[in-house]
Amino acid sequence: MKRSWTIALRGMVLVLCVGGFAARSAAQSTDPHHPTVLGLGVNRADITNDVPGQYYTFMAGPGHVDVELAFKEMGLFGNPMRQHINFDFWNADGVHLSHIEVVSEGDFGRRHTDADLPTQQRINLAVTTQWGAIKVGGYYEVELKGAVEPGAPVGADVKPEQSQPLTRP
Repeated sequence: MKRSWTIALRGMVLVLCVGGFAARSAAQSTDPHHPTVLGLGVNRADITNDVPGQYYTFMAGPGHVDVELAFKEMGLFGNPMRQHINFDFWNADGVHLSHIEVVSEGDFGRRHTDADLPTQQRINLAVTTQWGAIKVGGYYEVELKGAVEPGAPVGADVKPEQSQPLTRP
């Protein structure tokens, strides 16, 4: 009786752990046709070059839109290594609006972009890392300010998942 209870408990823990990892990994979309909705304010995520990219969407305009971008590379064996990350903005018609590269070497790299939009439009964002023979990437932030709103309705109690910066011992 005690042995079967222990086995059942271990099975339950395994199911909960696997379910927790699966739910957490669904925060960023790797499918450009089904992007994740960016929330207002600061959106945080991690990325490595073992995925082709992460894709987001939001509604912008009419009016002035500010986007703050930040990136901190994860280094190599705990040492800083110059890396870059790409932020590509597209409209719903597939027109490439902007390409911004943010460079980091041991500290946060930051860039800013803004626009005055005459009408409301859906903006899609592709975030990609540089490619290489070794695993590279890091932590990034996208902050939306001004005339922006989430790309799809979200519940009042739903907030974007926010990861913590990568840390090294």
